[in-house]
Amino acid sequence: MVTPPLPLRIRFPLRLKVLAALALAGMGLMFVVAALLPRLVLARFDEQEKARMRQNTQRAAQALQSEQKNLSTFVLNWSVWDDTYRYVQRPTRDYEKNNLVPSSFEAAAVNLFVYFTPQGQLVSAWFYDLNRQRFEPATSLATEIKRVSPSLLTFRNLEDVQEGLVTLSGKPWLLAARPIVTSAGKGPAAGTIVMGKALTPLLLDTLKRDSQLTLQVQVTSEARARVTLEPGEIFVQPLNQQRIEGQLQLLDFQQRASLILKVSSARVDHANGLITARVILLAVLGMVLLFTALIMMLVEALILRRLAVYRQKVQVLQASKGRAGRLPVSGQDELSALGDALNSLLDRTDQHQQQLVDQASRDELTGLPNRRRFSDQLSGVLEGTTAVAVALIDLNGFKSINDTLGHEIGDEILRDVANRFATALATSAPGMVARLGGDEFVLLLEVQTMEAALERTQQLLNTLNCPLSTSAGDLFVSASAGVSHSPLGGNAGDVSILLRHADLAMYHAKITGQAVEAYTPHLSDEAQRRAAIERELRGALDREEFALVYQPLVNLHSGRIVGCEALLRWQRRGHGPVSPAQFIPVAEETGLIMEIGRWVLNTACTQAMQWHAAGLSLKVAVNISAVQLRDGTFVAQLAEVLRDSGLPSGLLEIEVTETAVIADLAAATRQLAQVRALGVTVSLDDFGTGYASLELVRELPLDKLKLDRSFMRGADTDPRRQVILASVIRMAGELGLQVVAEGVETPQQAALLQTWHCPLAQGFLYAKPLTPAALWEFAQQSHSTLRMQP
Repeated sequence: MVTPPLPLRIRFPLRLKVLAALALAGMGLMFVVAALLPRLVLARFDEQEKARMRQNTQRAAQALQSEQKNLSTFVLNWSVWDDTYRYVQRPTRDYEKNNLVPSSFEAAAVNLFVYFTPQGQLVSAWFYDLNRQRFEPATSLATEIKRVSPSLLTFRNLEDVQEGLVTLSGKPWLLAARPIVTSAGKGPAAGTIVMGKALTPLLLDTLKRDSQLTLQVQVTSEARARVTLEPGEIFVQPLNQQRIEGQLQLLDFQQRASLILKVSSARVDHANGLITARVILLAVLGMVLLFTALIMMLVEALILRRLAVYRQKVQVLQASKGRAGRLPVSGQDELSALGDALNSLLDRTDQHQQQLVDQASRDELTGLPNRRRFSDQLSGVLEGTTAVAVALIDLNGFKSINDTLGHEIGDEILRDVANRFATALATSAPGMVARLGGDEFVLLLEVQTMEAALERTQQLLNTLNCPLSTSAGDLFVSASAGVSHSPLGGNAGDVSILLRHADLAMYHAKITGQAVEAYTPHLSDEAQRRAAIERELRGALDREEFALVYQPLVNLHSGRIVGCEALLRWQRRGHGPVSPAQFIPVAEETGLIMEIGRWVLNTACTQAMQWHAAGLSLKVAVNISAVQLRDGTFVAQLAEVLRDSGLPSGLLEIEVTETAVIADLAAATRQLAQVRALGVTVSLDDFGTGYASLELVRELPLDKLKLDRSFMRGADTDPRRQVILASVIRMAGELGLQVVAEGVETPQQAALLQTWHCPLAQGFLYAKPLTPAALWEFAQQSHSTLRMQP
């Protein structure tokens, strides 16, 4: 028995509901607008007013900074001058009469000239009141400068300048000081010249761009401060309905927050906002009333009457079955067009539904099954008892192809690879190949053993031995694959496990350079170990778990220590020491090597500077990773570390390996040339371990070669190895490069190196890596007599 369709019952006509809703919406909108519009409009004007005040305050601060720079430049003109140089040494009336005149002060709006001897004794002080255009006593100001800011008279070098804001006699001043040298810029410094500008209202008035602004620089105190400001923070607040003020905390010469820059102006925007809000409010209220009435009439005439007709037609449609159940349509307007569209949509629903199912399971680019289809297929196979293997395949160097040849060529390669894999699989035992995304493919094989899965996977990869034909020409592409195997089937939950295991195996294949790698439980253990190292590595610097030890570098002829190599050590929390061979690769993969490498550079340079200051000038060598070398800011960071530590650049050496430079030899050459331009020595570490080492020696800007320790193994007993070692040392010498022999462990090896005129060596024969204190003691001993023992 077929249940008849329920009739469409109407208790409240839609017409009444719509009209009531429109009336309520109109009234509500009027109330909301009446309540919020003045506040919203005024807020926008106030925000604009505050933003303008922030800009004005920032511009005033920039103008103040510019005034400071002008003062520093003016001081430079007087400090690098033979007349000033002689005057400070022997003051004369002629210098004062010819130079310390009103025009000198007025030319740069300077109020104060003060001359000090190198010992900080006052030579003379001159204060010129620009407002009254007369000289006034300045000795008390000079004395206050020396008392309040003694560091003004301290300089790191002859080109140094000391500048900043200072409070003198309770008033703000701009001061700048430079050492007095000859016109040629030569020293020693004969003394110090200090110049100052009093931040008077007259001077501040010249800094503002808008005549409506008022500028003040006030000395602050805890009692007088209205708000707490951070340096550089701009605080804007209305003073009242008529004026607004911006405040900026200024740091004085001693980096104390003792001054505040205040900029104020009339609240023109606020007044305009009040007027605008009132006008808009009246206009909106009138428009809301008008449009509410119009919309009520239009909805009734254009929609509600037509919908009554469609209601009757829908009742007929409810009673229809199958194809007969379509909406009858007549007319040529939007409602009739809607009926036609709905009927057409019903006709095409089944066809589109099937197409959507197909599209959801196919990769759009290659036509292969996608991840979803593969997962469903693998899940179905695992529900049985059939043994199954999964091979995850990743193309090698595909990112480089995309970056150099473009994504269009990359897409061509992906389509060709997919076609070869699908063709090869179709001619062999049953299986499935899918694309997971990017350049990753996955293979599903129903095989009994891992050996069979590896063989089938290798056969699939062999299809890439022939070049791929692309619009950019024939290209060779290789791939790496990882295989996981489930010998007894499983359940649907094993899908992610098999894929994860295959991914671990593929990752190991890429590291080892193998084409195909089988999953073993060891790979999961290794992945967990690497993940644990990465987690601990991220906080190692903050926990101060890193330390540097230093292996001495010895001059074979004099027996004296001439340098050392900084070696990184990690004392992992709860685990003890971790080998650099374990954590350095993880740091490079995760990018943590940038932060760690910066710490190593800072620590090594700081330690070397401490030795240098104590009278022990040792060149310290620091290893640089490939990740650091590829960073475009590395040279700037290196210069900053040298500047911050104060270490002479000649006492720093960076070591790079062949693998760090071979990926982009041209870029590495440019980077290392800039490093040498800083005065830093560059050495090639582990020389002789790579196939292109001789080419690197010719191309790279090098100062030193460090022979890999493998050269020294058996060198005292193997004549063939001795010939190679002697030839390399002679070649390096003819190229003007210093040679360091690493891994020297016996006196016989050291004697051979002396015979071949190798200048430098390091190894356990002399010392193992030492702490800074132990290296100091070792250096003291080596500078007296170095006794080498096996």
